[in-house]
Amino acid sequence: MEGWLDQLALEKGLGKLTLQGYGHDLDRLARWARERGWRPVDFDPVRAAEHLAWLSGSGLGPRSVARARSAISGFFRFLQAEGDLPSNPLQDQPVPKAGRPLPRILSIPEVLSLLDAPDASTPLKARDGALLELLYATGMRVSESVNLPLSGWLPEEGLVRVTGKGDKERIVPVGNLAVRRIERWIREIRPTLAPRCDRILLNSRGGALSRISAWQILDKWARIAGIQTDDGSGEKGGHRIHPHVLRHSFATHLLQGGADLRAVQEMLGHSSVSTTEIYTHLDISTLREVHATCHPRARS
Repeated sequence: MEGWLDQLALEKGLGKLTLQGYGHDLDRLARWARERGWRPVDFDPVRAAEHLAWLSGSGLGPRSVARARSAISGFFRFLQAEGDLPSNPLQDQPVPKAGRPLPRILSIPEVLSLLDAPDASTPLKARDGALLELLYATGMRVSESVNLPLSGWLPEEGLVRVTGKGDKERIVPVGNLAVRRIERWIREIRPTLAPRCDRILLNSRGGALSRISAWQILDKWARIAGIQTDDGSGEKGGHRIHPHVLRHSFATHLLQGGADLRAVQEMLGHSSVSTTEIYTHLDISTLREVHATCHPRARS
C-alpha cells in the first residue's frame, strides 16, 4: 500500500488530502480482508464486488463508494504491474454512478454580510477579514489560501498567482475592494504579528495559518453574521457554510453575472470543463425555483 501511494505522489503529483483519502480506503479494505483471512492474491471479481457491496451497505454514499472503488482498482493495477496479481479483479466491474449533488451556495447579501462581519479593530480580526475576502474574491481552495506566499500577491496588476492541485499554477483576478482590504492587512497590520514565514495569512504567533484554523474562522464569522446553521451531527457536512461554499458561491455568482464558463474553469483551476458545468446546473435550478414561485400557471 505504501509503495502505491508513494508512486501516486511522485509520478502523478496527487495532493496530500487525496492520498490520505485513498489510504483510508485501502486501510478499510485491509481490515475487511483480514477479518476473512484473505490476502490481495485471494481477491477475484466476486470477492471484489462483495467488498463494494459491503461498503454500500455500511452507509457510505455513492460518491464515497465510487472513490473507494477507484482507489482499490488502482491498487490492484499496481499489484498486477508489480507481478503480485495475475489480473485486476475490478477491471470488468461496472463503475457505480456517484451522482453530482448541487453544491451549497450563499446569496450575494449573505456573502456581503459575512465579509462585513470582521472589522480591523485587532490584528486577528483584520486577518480574518483578509481570509474571507481572499476566499470569495478568488474562489481558491482553503488549502491554497493558507499556503499563498507574499510572492503570489500581485496587487498592482489586481492578480493573485495560485498553486493548486498537482502543483499547477494559475492566475486569478482580484477585485478592487478585495485588493484594498488585503493590501491593508499585508502592509499595515500583518507586520505587527512578527511574521516568521512568507505566507500572507498568519496565526497569532506569526507562523502560517493552518487549514483547520481557516475552517474555524469561517465558522465563527458565519455564526456572528447569522448565516451559519448546524444539524448537530458534529460532521463537516453538518455545517451549511464551510470554505468550499465560498468557492461555490464565487463560481455561481460569476456565471449568473454572465461570465464565460471557460473563464470560470480557468479561475477555479479545474482540469476539465465538465467539473465546472455543475455551476450551470445550479443556475438552472435557481431559475426553475423563480419560475415555480412567480409564474401564475406554475403557482396554480
